Amino acid sequence: MPTAARRDEIVAVATQMFQEAGYARLTTDAVAARCHISKRTLYQLFPSKAALLTAIIDQHRARMVRLPADYDDVPLDRALDLIFGNDIDDEADRERFAFLQLIFVEAAQHPELDQISATHGKGVILQLLGDWIAHECRRGRLDVPDPKDAARMLMDMVAGSITHGLDGRLAWDGSDRRRAYVRECIRVFLSGTMSAR
Repeated sequence: MPTAARRDEIVAVATQMFQEAGYARLTTDAVAARCHISKRTLYQLFPSKAALLTAIIDQHRARMVRLPADYDDVPLDRALDLIFGNDIDDEADRERFAFLQLIFVEAAQHPELDQISATHGKGVILQLLGDWIAHECRRGRLDVPDPKDAARMLMDMVAGSITHGLDGRLAWDGSDRRRAYVRECIRVFLSGTMSAR
């Protein structure tokens, strides 16, 4: 099997196992066994549990924010709607939420996972979003003093579509409510940042 395909297969299996068992009980031994490969083969592709979790976060990040991508010919509100995956079906949206819930709970208990998530999840998303905003500023469609700050503000707004329940866990209000909330965030953000040109 080509290396890229094998990596994808291992990440898919490890993601499922992470969702079943959580961070502490996910072991490289168990992943190798379920993938029917040796630990040596696993370690050639993922030299540590942290590297495997990083690959899981990287894969999930691509489902959270669709960047980089070319949105030059797309109206800004539609581009942001696509960037934030507001067009995915309800099942995919619930799966995305379930993964976020798991990361939120597990990262609170495991600093290593929290660091991986911050660096390879939120950190990369903010960089990609800031780069896109800077690109749109250069094109004259947006006008902000600092694209990185604008990206952080927008992400803070959109993240509000996922609320915390009284028990500290993330609360799910449903796909329709989340989509409406994100679209309102986009409207408010653009009303303050669209260039007057």
